[in-house]
Amino acid sequence: MILHQLDAKYPIRLLSMSKPPPLHFLGDIDILNQNRSIAVVGSRRLSDRGIDFAYRIGFELGRMNINVVNGLAIGCDAYALEGALAAGGKCAVVMPCGLDTIVPRSNIGLADRLLSKGGCLISEYPERTPVKKYQYVERDRLQSGISDGVIVIEAEYDSGTMHTVKAAIKQGRKLACIDSRLIEYSSGNLWLEGHSGVFVIRSIADLDKFISKLLDNVVYKQLTLQFEPPKGGLE
Repeated sequence: MILHQLDAKYPIRLLSMSKPPPLHFLGDIDILNQNRSIAVVGSRRLSDRGIDFAYRIGFELGRMNINVVNGLAIGCDAYALEGALAAGGKCAVVMPCGLDTIVPRSNIGLADRLLSKGGCLISEYPERTPVKKYQYVERDRLQSGISDGVIVIEAEYDSGTMHTVKAAIKQGRKLACIDSRLIEYSSGNLWLEGHSGVFVIRSIADLDKFISKLLDNVVYKQLTLQFEPPKGGLE
């Protein structure tokens, strides 16, 4: 099916974009207007702690009935989606190609499961549109565009994750990241920590604070962290 910006089901948050694209979708796209959404993104290459953070944050968001949004990529995306589904939550995935093709193919089963659990797949590309490199970058602006906020789990500065981050900044979305001291591939997280307004997460309590401020739509300030030896996991 296809939606245009004047359709009642069209994701409200995307209307803030200068040129909201027509959207093709599978599944229950109503979740994007019915629930809050947070994009949980990060690199395909993850440390063991990054895996734990991605899954646990996905689980916590799913438990709170907040949609988990990302691009179904191997690594962070997949672990966050798995966490959300384990908690009974809903997921929304943005594809960089027509919806008759799922990329990566290794996550076809995950895509089927999230659809069966009331989630959705969306794309600005019609069926039979093959994936091309530049379409991943275009897709990233929609990940942040349909979300209230973005959480970066683990990413190097030169990773594709930063396209979503920069789109989120342009769109005025709230940003958070895992403390760079807790993960291995962290130059992107470190870059984020240097920006005013980015919420740094070290614990479940920090995640709850970020979500509370996001849901209340209150302007927030970056946490002032006491430096101490990193402790493992979300506690």
